[in-house]
Amino acid sequence: MARVYQTFFGDPWADPVIVLPGSLQQPEMQFPFVAGHLWAYTGGPHTGWGSGEPFAAIDFAPASDTTGCYTVESDQYATAMADGLVLRSDIDGTVIDLDKDGDERTGWVLFYLHLATEQRVPLGREVKAGEPIGYPSCEGGHVTGTHVHIARKYNGEWILADGPLAFNLEGWIAHNGSQVYKGTMTRGAAMIIACECSDYQSQIMSGVKAESPE
Repeated sequence: MARVYQTFFGDPWADPVIVLPGSLQQPEMQFPFVAGHLWAYTGGPHTGWGSGEPFAAIDFAPASDTTGCYTVESDQYATAMADGLVLRSDIDGTVIDLDKDGDERTGWVLFYLHLATEQRVPLGREVKAGEPIGYPSCEGGHVTGTHVHIARKYNGEWILADGPLAFNLEGWIAHNGSQVYKGTMTRGAAMIIACECSDYQSQIMSGVKAESPE
C-alpha cells in the first residue's frame, strides 16, 4: 500500500510540511468592532465551528439593554480585525485572508460567524483593519442573542483561543474559564469576564490604549 501511494503521490516524508512553526506569532489584531464603542465579551473560548473542541472562538456583542435577538444601531457594525481579502461571505461564515493569496489553507485567516446577510461585506473585497464588514445578528447556527463569533486559523488549522498563541486583541489576552463559554480577557492587571448577560464586568471599549507603567 505504501509503495502504491508513493508511486502516485510521491514520498510523503520527503518534504514534510511544517503546519505550525515554532516561531509563529499572531499578527496585530483589533477588536472586531468600532473604536471608541462599548461591546460586551459574551462568550469565552468555545468551538470554532460546530461543537466540541478545539475551542478556537470567542464572542462579542454590542452593549445593549435588549436581550435575545435584536437589530443593532447603524453605527454598531462589526469590523475587520486586520487587513485582508474576503474569501467567503455567506450564512456559514465570513473569512478574511490576511496574506491575500486567495487560499484559505495557507497563512493566517480570520473567521466570523453570525454576520447579518444585509450589508455583509462581499466576496473578493479587500478590507483594512477597522473597516465595517457587517452587522452582528442571530443568523447562522444556533444562537441565543445578537453577537459576532470570531476565530483564527493558520495553514488551515484552528488556533486555540487560549494556548501558546492565545487570542490577542489590542493587548487583551483570552483565557479559558471553568467551562466552555466562560473565561476572561486580561491586559496587565485589568480583566473582563465573559457573560451572556453583557454586564459591566464583561464590557470593553475598542481603541483604548494601555496605560504606561509609572
